[in-house]
Amino acid sequence: MFNQKDIDEQNEKVEGWADDTNNKLVQEINSLGIKHYPYSPNKQALIKALKNKVEKRFGLASVISYKMPRSAIFVHKGVSRGHGINNPRQEKPWFTPVIDANIEELAAIVAVG
Repeated sequence: MFNQKDIDEQNEKVEGWADDTNNKLVQEINSLGIKHYPYSPNKQALIKALKNKVEKRFGLASVISYKMPRSAIFVHKGVSRGHGINNPRQEKPWFTPVIDANIEELAAIVAVG
């Protein structure tokens, strides 16, 4: 049904999308002013710690995952130590808006037919 050349091209497109989206996530982090402080429990800044991975099943890209420190989700949701219900921290949604804005492009890449 598919030859290896088509599968390789498809995988390259998916990996390219994942890398482009990763770069857009880094741009979003920078635009929100999220910085790494020396006293942070994280060893690396979020923009350096954010990684993506494309997993393949039967030779075809099937899963795109993003690895980040746990604190990145706290920033997204607006929670942290010392900011309870009575003293909320402002949420800075940086992940979901970027993925939502680019998911149609990925859908077009993986659509068959």
